[in-house]
Parts: sequence; C-alpha cells; structure tokens
Amino acid sequence: MTFAPGKVILLGEHAVVYGHPALAGALGDGVDVEVVPGEGRLRVPAWDVAVLPGEGATALSLAWAAICEAVSRVPGYARPAVDLVARFGVPTGSGLGSSAALSVAAARALGEAGGVSLGELALLEIAMAAETVFHGKPSGIDHAVAARGGFGLFTRAAGLSPLPGGPRVPLVIGHTGRARDTRGRVARVAELASERPGETAAHFAAIEALVRRAAAALLEEDLATVGAAMNDNQEHLAALEVSCPEIDRMCDLARAAGALGAKLTGGGGGGCVIALAPGREEAVQAAWTAAGFRSFTTVVGGRDAAPAIRAEARA
Repeated sequence: MTFAPGKVILLGEHAVVYGHPALAGALGDGVDVEVVPGEGRLRVPAWDVAVLPGEGATALSLAWAAICEAVSRVPGYARPAVDLVARFGVPTGSGLGSSAALSVAAARALGEAGGVSLGELALLEIAMAAETVFHGKPSGIDHAVAARGGFGLFTRAAGLSPLPGGPRVPLVIGHTGRARDTRGRVARVAELASERPGETAAHFAAIEALVRRAAAALLEEDLATVGAAMNDNQEHLAALEVSCPEIDRMCDLARAAGALGAKLTGGGGGGCVIALAPGREEAVQAAWTAAGFRSFTTVVGGRDAAPAIRAEARA
C-alpha cells in the first residue's frame, strides 16, 4: 500500500506558471494505491473503471501507460503480474492535486512491486509524464507536493523548497459545485499577458510579494497576516479573470463568518475555495452549508503530512 497526498496552493496560482513562487502544502488525505494480483490494470473502484495501459485512449489509460513505460526503464525493474487499486481521499477534479497524487502513488507502488525503489527525481519525472497527459502543461507544483509532502515555496526553476519548522495551517475547504477550468483559465491568463503585458506583470509581481509576505508570516505563526495576504491574492486572481461568481460568493460568506482570509485554490473558474478561520471553522462551514456548498476541514503541511507509506499499511 502506497500513499501520496493531495495539495493546496495557499497563494500564488497562475503567477507560478510565469516563474513566480507559489506557497503550497500537502493535505493529510490523498490517494492510496494497493497492489493486488492481476494483469497490469489500474483500477479505480469509485469510478467502476479498470484500464490497461493505453486502453481506449482515455486520459486515465494514457497516463497509466506513461507511468508503466517510464517505470519499465528503471534499471532492475521486473514487470510484476499485478493490478493497482486506487482509492481517493480527496475530491477529484477540484484543484486539490488528486491526479498528481494518483500518479505519484501509482508510480511508487508499481516500482516497489517490480523490485525497485524510485528516487525522488525519478518519481517526479514519471509523475510529470502522467500529469502532462492529464493537464497539458502542468506547472509541476502538484506532483512536487505529492512526492515530497510538507509545506514550502515552489518555483518551476527550483522545485519545492520546504519552509523551516514544518508549519501547519488549519483550513476549511469548500467546493463551488462547479468544475474547475484549469486549461481555460491558464489560456485566458496567457491572453491577458499578451494583450496587457504591463498590467498582467504588475499583478504577478504583487502576487509574488504576497506569497513571500505570507511565507514569512507562517514562520512567525502570524495567521492574521497570512489571511490578509490571501484576501489580497484573491483580488489579483479576480482581476486576472480566473475567479467566478460561486468563488466570489464563498469568499464573501467565509469572511462574514469570521475567516481571516479566503480565496480560490488551484486553476479557478470553479473548483475549491480555501478559508483560513482558526476557531471559526464551524461557522464558516455552517455558512457554506446554508448556501448549498459542501466543505471539510483539514490541516495543511507539517512534517508528517505525507508519509510515503501509511503506518497502517506497514502492519
């Protein structure tokens, strides 16, 4: 049994695509993958799906093919007669890194079943190949967090750099009820960068400043400053046209219920909203529930947020 966590981007969406840092951390939940006897299928019981590599040319089967092909090139690997069974502990298609967690956990499980232990670099390369199938041009942040866990600053050039001390951030995560639109929103930001380069670059620079301010505040356990940075970040994301009415409403409801900060997380256009509301989590959830939005509470980051193999799986 292997495990990889989902992720939350606390600040820095979209600007990260253009080389700026993002602040991201691992969720306590993610994807568990179990190795069972079989014929090389990837099974997802919740979807009633079991695919061979490349079978039917679906995104899942093509990503599975990319994982299998990449792992097969690892020296010492012997193809095992197994299937992998994946179970999701985070909502899928919501901007919480579920596909990256699947890719990392599946690659790790397949490697171990075939007698090899994948190093971090190999794991990241394999997961990137699968994520490219799912998302086209991923930033790399999702599978970096899935592979390493914890909490840190991510750039496309340097990868994930953990924050000292392993900070932990309590969050309420709610779903808009609308599928996130990563491809569409990334494309729209690219259009804005071409049409209004100076204005777009100013938003990116401001977002980077907020990311760095929040990272410094986390080291001081100053959640009020983190929350204020989240609110400002949401304003820039709205200006970049990646928000939507549902996201805006959820943010307003969360702040009215006592949240220090609230913003979208991930690609935007739908998906999830995060709220930083220490001591007011139940009030935020009640406000969202009354408005018809589903939510859950979690703690992001921490030194033990992403064990490679769950303790119960070792027993």
